Amino acid sequence: MPYQFILTETIKNVGLVRLNRPKELNALNAALMEELAAALEEFDRDPAVGCLVITGSERAFAAGADIKEMAGAGAVDMLLRDNIARWDRLRKVKKPRPAFRPRWPARTILRRRKLGR
Repeated sequence: MPYQFILTETIKNVGLVRLNRPKELNALNAALMEELAAALEEFDRDPAVGCLVITGSERAFAAGADIKEMAGAGAVDMLLRDNIARWDRLRKVKKPRPAFRPRWPARTILRRRKLGR
């Protein structure tokens, strides 16, 4: 499935998800969260994938919530968006999913883990 705000790949038996909104420092908007949940669920169903890695860009893992997206919304609007449901989908993913520092490329981290560092 093609995504707009994340990049995915499989390295051996590891599903890698990279947040990809560099101009916004990977701020978590509704579309990114939907894509992240879909990608993690897809990897979770794949028996060839044993672990999931979530990483950001070189400048930031994630800046947090996308304030620009929320700025014009009132309390009722925010409640109706049901953002908690997206987080709940992430919580239900069963495979281990560590998140790594953006300064280290995911391939380096995987190599270091293999070497026991």
